[in-house]
Amino acid sequence: MRSILVALLLIFSLSLAKDVSSIIGEIVKYDEDFVNHHSKSYFEQFKNKQKPYITLVSCSDARVHTNIIEKDPINKIFAIRNIGNQLLTSFGSVDYGVLHLHTPVLLILGHSHCGAIKAALEDYIKEPFDIIKELDHLFIPLSKLKGKNMDFETKWIKGVQANVDYQVELALKKYKTLVEEGKLTIIGAIDDFVGLYKSGEGRIIIVNVNGETNPEKLKKLSIFNKLPKEEKDLIIKRIN
Repeated sequence: MRSILVALLLIFSLSLAKDVSSIIGEIVKYDEDFVNHHSKSYFEQFKNKQKPYITLVSCSDARVHTNIIEKDPINKIFAIRNIGNQLLTSFGSVDYGVLHLHTPVLLILGHSHCGAIKAALEDYIKEPFDIIKELDHLFIPLSKLKGKNMDFETKWIKGVQANVDYQVELALKKYKTLVEEGKLTIIGAIDDFVGLYKSGEGRIIIVNVNGETNPEKLKKLSIFNKLPKEEKDLIIKRIN
């Protein structure tokens, strides 16, 4: 029996090693392609200093990445990622983007079917301690939803939106002066790759700007003046 277990473990180890080897091969292959398609002048633009224009706080979820915002995000997006796109667990990094790099936009990006929100709405006491510690910070934005009589899917959708609003609220408290001086715009948005907002899968939906959450009022903001009405109707909305 023992020999069978040893053999199975060996097979599993070899299989795992092969998978990791394939992953490393993919990394090297992609990097080689990246190097071959970018000249020295490309790197000259930022090799001594970064100049991003967006500080992004997004979820660690593998389905959410900077290339949904910029085709080439290098030197354009200062990215901070954690479970639940939270500020309280990453304020040092957010401060660096806002106060040191002086990005004019702080974008807080949630996403549809966020696992952190789902976990925080359920019982997560059996999770590892450090995960519990991060999920605990979601109690405030989700507390009003927990006791409501609605199906879980609706609660989950509204929870994602409520969390984005809460993170914007926290940012407003900390960077109030910069916002009032017009040096910073705080945008709350949702990467809707599920299509819950009925604007197409993968659409970034804007739900909050500097604390304003009314879609009709948001559409009238000067920052959206260059967008046609059809585009505004597509990307500025909320689920009530």
